Amino acid sequence: MEDNHLEEALVAIRRVMRATEINSLSLAKKSQLTPTQHIVLQIIANKKHTTPSHISYITTLRHTTIATVINKLLSNDLITREKGINDKRIQYLNITEQGFKILESSPDVLQDKFKEQFSSLNDWEQSMIVSCLQRVAQFIGAEEIDAAPILDYGGLNEAPDEILNED
Repeated sequence: MEDNHLEEALVAIRRVMRATEINSLSLAKKSQLTPTQHIVLQIIANKKHTTPSHISYITTLRHTTIATVINKLLSNDLITREKGINDKRIQYLNITEQGFKILESSPDVLQDKFKEQFSSLNDWEQSMIVSCLQRVAQFIGAEEIDAAPILDYGGLNEAPDEILNED
């Protein structure tokens, strides 16, 4: 019986991993964006004159990661960047018409589906799921890995070696 539960748990973890991978690849195929790029583009679309610091705060992604994503969106002409009038160090980001078109034609990211379902649960159910997932992360030694609340497949701006060697 114990082996059966272990197998079911491993299959469930693998399904989550595969769903994340499939969603990321589908999004990339249809919009040429990663889920992280898509989410950052959504944030910029929803808040005129947003800043990289605001995006970093909202997503809990590192500033270096946000800079990489912003540069990619800029190079694809999906956003524009302008310096502040009073403080030239501030960068204001705005979405372009092309950026809006990409968002309109993109499929939902996996975490939007998760958020919708998760939000409909009772508090005790949400707490139970969070607790179980945190425990799974602990089982595999992943509780200290820096991660943002974004379901994305693959690295954002770090090679796997850099991630594993962080102290």
